[in-house]
Amino acid sequence: MATVRFTDQPVDIGGVEIPAGELVMLSLGAANRDPRRFSDPDRLLLRRNDPGHLAFGHGIHRCLGAFLGRMEAQIALGGVISRFPQMALAVDQADLPWRNTTMLRGLESLPVTLRG
Repeated sequence: MATVRFTDQPVDIGGVEIPAGELVMLSLGAANRDPRRFSDPDRLLLRRNDPGHLAFGHGIHRCLGAFLGRMEAQIALGGVISRFPQMALAVDQADLPWRNTTMLRGLESLPVTLRG
């Protein structure tokens, strides 16, 4: 959810100048949750149609497997949701176990109850 880059020239971000040659860490996860860009950014909306999400990169850094990754996710999630329409979290949302890392945000596990 983050990437590291070096500035090739001075850059002003919000009134703070970052000199040329500086290492910067860009948080793509934060960009994907910008409420000025995405409506209701904290909810997982499987049918969301907001273009410009950066999960698979952008421009020359665009992931070559983006189409396949999206198709796999749609098939896998769609199959689980169809098979278990009553699926629910097995723990309180506040008790979900998150990875302890600065580069990739994600759950360690997703405990659910399946009722089909």
